[in-house]
Amino acid sequence: MGFNPFRSVKNFFHDLKNAPEAQYITSAAAPTQYPSQESFNLPEKVHYLETSARLSRHFTHESLEQLGQAGTAPLPPRPDKKKGSVLDAVVRAAGSRWTLGVVLLLLVVWGVLGAVFGPTDTWQVILQDVSSIQAYTSATLLMRQQNNNTRGLLQRICGLISRSESNERMVRSLTAEQRARLRASTQKIRSEVIDSLHHKQDMFDKISNGVAKATGSLIALLIYWAGIIGWVFSGIPLQFSDTWQLDVNTATALEITFTTVFLQNIRSSHDKHLDATVQGIERLDTEIEMQLRRMTGDMTPNPTIASEPFKLNRWVKGLDIYAYIIGGSVGLVISAFVFGTWILVGDPMEFDDNWFLIIGTYTGLIGFIDGFILKNVDAREAKLALKHFDRLVAQDRKIFGLIGIEVPQSQHVVKDSLNIRISKTVGRWVESTTASWGSIMTVFALLIVASAMQWTETGQLLCNTPTMIVEGFLLLTLIQAENIADDKKRVTYEDILNRRLILDKHLAGWGGNDDDSDDGMSYNEKDGVVVQTFTINGQDVEMGGSF
Repeated sequence: MGFNPFRSVKNFFHDLKNAPEAQYITSAAAPTQYPSQESFNLPEKVHYLETSARLSRHFTHESLEQLGQAGTAPLPPRPDKKKGSVLDAVVRAAGSRWTLGVVLLLLVVWGVLGAVFGPTDTWQVILQDVSSIQAYTSATLLMRQQNNNTRGLLQRICGLISRSESNERMVRSLTAEQRARLRASTQKIRSEVIDSLHHKQDMFDKISNGVAKATGSLIALLIYWAGIIGWVFSGIPLQFSDTWQLDVNTATALEITFTTVFLQNIRSSHDKHLDATVQGIERLDTEIEMQLRRMTGDMTPNPTIASEPFKLNRWVKGLDIYAYIIGGSVGLVISAFVFGTWILVGDPMEFDDNWFLIIGTYTGLIGFIDGFILKNVDAREAKLALKHFDRLVAQDRKIFGLIGIEVPQSQHVVKDSLNIRISKTVGRWVESTTASWGSIMTVFALLIVASAMQWTETGQLLCNTPTMIVEGFLLLTLIQAENIADDKKRVTYEDILNRRLILDKHLAGWGGNDDDSDDGMSYNEKDGVVVQTFTINGQDVEMGGSF
């Protein structure tokens, strides 16, 4: 079928209407691990009846080999991050090291040109306009990156819950005596799995993390506002001239350009690190599942687990609809339309100073709103992830309770320093729904004032100077929030791994390798045939062999 513009528009408004609820609804089922027939801990006297119609119908060597799961616990496939829309590809490129390096190089070139030819007003306005366009586009990319990361995280957690529910079902099927043996058995924790949490960082990552800690610190925020206060007082001898306003706009443009690109890069770096950690957890998780399936003969596929997004009121829904527009392809289309229109009106305006300021005024006002909504969405997504991590903890506790072993406590409790407590207090205000809607009303007020001043140069600077200052501050708080969230995720993933290491220790230490011992599996002898009952797709299926 060809492209249907009417259907596309209809689908867009349908998705727009459902955006607040739909964008966080996802589901995942952990890949089910089917052991091969030889991998079950059956006595040597048992010979499988390969001709059994019931057996071959449910799982045979051939079907298992086709699944690539013949007797081992392979690492489940990771989501292919290369797939997705063009916008997602742009998001990945924007968070790369190359993009950050190119932007830093261009800023250095701009600084050298100013030092050689003098810091003229045109030199400053050029940076402000380029920075405004870049920051405006980055708002779309940052919003998209946030949504993609959150959906990916929710899918990971749902996958872990899926396998944990299957493991609980299999442990529950064991007899009290078998659980007691499982509780008593131990084996040394495997150190090679623990090493999955300690990935080596190259020099670039170390420098980036150091810069992220510095720019996202309370000291950086204090220095930022100290500079703004110093600029305000410097306006007295400069008579609060337009050049005085241009100076602070240039300084904030530099800060906004760097922080928007750096924030995308550090998010991408953190996500890559945590993704490698999750792979280590899932590798161990699949081995636990495989061992339990060998012990119980349970072949029921892992269930599909759906995420549980928060219920939203109409005010929050309004913010999410705005975020959906800005964080999608429509946001880029709007950006292209605005920039195209700005270029077209350049000739009638003779490319004067007001023309240069127009784009900065527009992007400054919109960026002001975007900053608050980015902060609001980021905070709510962090709470949503925490809610699902709590679901996983509760599910894991059921397994430990059934076996009768103690749930390991977190060994790395993140303590909030005075710096963090103050930062969180400030963050709670700027990320509130009230602050986001307040930013929208502030923009309307500035538009009224600028219109009353007939959109003179001073009127435009009045619109974009304070908004750029606040936007720069909000970006620093976003870096700070990213640092805090990353620290918490690392501790959370380590706790998840520790729980699985404990389970693996008991499962691996349980008997079953000795042919003369009871390996926890029950058999019935019927007319010279050893029959074992397996659960496949919710139905009991008997497997037997002659001896």
